[in-house]
Amino acid sequence: MATTTRTVTGSLPEVVAFIENSVMAQSSSASMEAAVDLETREGGVCVRGYERYSWTGSNRVGMTVTSVQDGPYVHIVGITLGGSQAVFLKLNTIGEEEFLATLNSTISQWEEEHPGG
Repeated sequence: MATTTRTVTGSLPEVVAFIENSVMAQSSSASMEAAVDLETREGGVCVRGYERYSWTGSNRVGMTVTSVQDGPYVHIVGITLGGSQAVFLKLNTIGEEEFLATLNSTISQWEEEHPGG
């Protein structure tokens, strides 16, 4: 399992749409498996579940992305899982790390295009 936590400036719907489009565009085998949106006093919470095939790991990898509006900020948590071919322990986490790198590069691109956070 690999994780990342980042905070950007922006509106939740715009940040989530940007992440969705980028994650889906960066992998031909990526799919969004689940989506939940909740409204809160501060703007809301969006949870997305993605899955893709890892060519280097020869397996499927999942990633959840949770985004929370907090005033002018959006807190983003990405967690990857799966991807191991072993039964009792993890031998291959390359696919997880690569999937999470996709999210991190997407967030970095958002920051470059929307400075001020």
